[in-house]
Formats: sequence, structure tokens, C-alpha cells
Amino acid sequence: MYEIPILAIVNEVYFAFQYGENALDDEFYKKLANKIADLKNHPIGAFSEFGMRRRLSSTTQDKLIETLKNDAPGFVGTSNVYLACKYNVKPVGTQAHEYYMALQSKFELNPTYTNWFGMKTWVDEYQTLNGIALTDTLGTDLFLKDFNLTYATLFSGVRHDSGDPIEWGEKMLAHYKSLNIDPHTKTLLFSDALDFKKAWELHTHFHRQCRVAFGIGTYLANDTNVEPLNIVMKMTECNGCPVAKISNTPSKGMCRSKEYEEYLKRAIAWRLSQ
Repeated sequence: MYEIPILAIVNEVYFAFQYGENALDDEFYKKLANKIADLKNHPIGAFSEFGMRRRLSSTTQDKLIETLKNDAPGFVGTSNVYLACKYNVKPVGTQAHEYYMALQSKFELNPTYTNWFGMKTWVDEYQTLNGIALTDTLGTDLFLKDFNLTYATLFSGVRHDSGDPIEWGEKMLAHYKSLNIDPHTKTLLFSDALDFKKAWELHTHFHRQCRVAFGIGTYLANDTNVEPLNIVMKMTECNGCPVAKISNTPSKGMCRSKEYEEYLKRAIAWRLSQ
């Protein structure tokens, strides 16, 4: 719950003290203008801004949303609810890894069922307004084992956040087809370290097969001539039990308990073998 505001504060304080308050703003706005000009030549369809936790500052993010709303084709909203209200754009978000990680403490004997329980609980709460499902907290293959006809129908789409995006997207399309669901009715949302070039390549590859959308963070919210910070916060324990993220990209995984991580990987392998 605290990840977004804490990391937003850390980033803003770091860049203000390291380089001087507002010292990087001109470069930020210059790059933003160039990006929008390029976007008009290579449209990517629908995209949202997901950059609050790594933003350069609250001032630059405010100006970013105003500029995107007025000038950027395909811009639909932001994960910053305050700025969504201020500029009358859609507040956009998806499920977080923390949601599924926390549920691992409920299933101490076999936490590999947390995708199934998480989706069931979500559907019980939101019924037909479920939005985008997160696929990679314990790896995509395990997610698909529980992404049955009911959940694949009720969720409007799925989100990519690790691993090869083309391979992931093709796997998702094949899964929908195996359930006799028309992929054209579903959204593949990509959100892993995107810039407009990567998004354009993914849009070009997939847009004839399904709906395609993008959540773009650091590239929009903190792009200057200085390297942005690559920092995250993730849950490591819940209700006295260790929890883990087993990502499709090993470097994005997280677990403080080696014993629990090894157990969880064995449990995942067992379920996938069934």
C-alpha cells in the first residue's frame, strides 16, 4: 500500500538534492516534445501513464499529464488518481503483485493456488467489472492453469510485466483460442519497461489479433539526460509467513526466505506436472 507514495517521495527528493530542484526539467520537457512528435508518426493505440512511483517530480508529472491529454494520440489515462481527476482523464490501473503475494499466507500448505483464489475473490467483489488480470506473480504457466473459461471470460484482458512480451502474447492468444474465446474481444496490456519504440513494435505485431494497450512508466515520468533510479518495494512477509514473487524474468523475482522460495518452486513444478 505504501510503495507508490514512498517511492514517489524518494525519487523527487533524490533528484532535487542530487542535481538541484528543477535542474532537469528543461531536458524532461524537451524529450517529451520529441516523443509526442514521434508518436504522431508511429501511433501505438491506447496507452496510459504508469510512472508516479519513479517520477522526476510532482510538477513534471502534472505537466506531463496535461501535455499528453492535449497532444498525444492514444493517451487514455493515468494511474495517478489525483491527476486523473484534475485533467478529467481515466484513472487506470491493474492488479498488483502484492495482492497475490499476500494470499500466499492463506495457503500455507500449497500457495500455488493463490492465482485461482485471487481471481475468485476478485470476481466475487467486482462481478463483471474485473478489468485486467495480472499473470506473472508465480509465473505465467501456473497462472494459465487457473485462468479457466470463467475467469478468462469475466476479466477484460491480461497484463504482461516480465519475460519476452511476444512469446507471452502468443501464449495468451493461444490460451483464449483453446477456450473458444475470440481474442479480438480481449486486451493484452503490456507494462514492462516500455518506451514508445517497443510499444509500437508490440502494437504492430498484435493489433490485428486482439486489443492492445500499454502502461508506460519511467520512460514518460522520468526521462532526462540522467539515468533514472530503478527501485521497487515488494511484500516479503504477510501474517508471519514469508511470501514470494517468482517472475518470468529472474531478476524481478523477490523472496527473503531461501527455504520458502525453494519450496514454492517445487510446489509450482508439481502443479504444472498434473
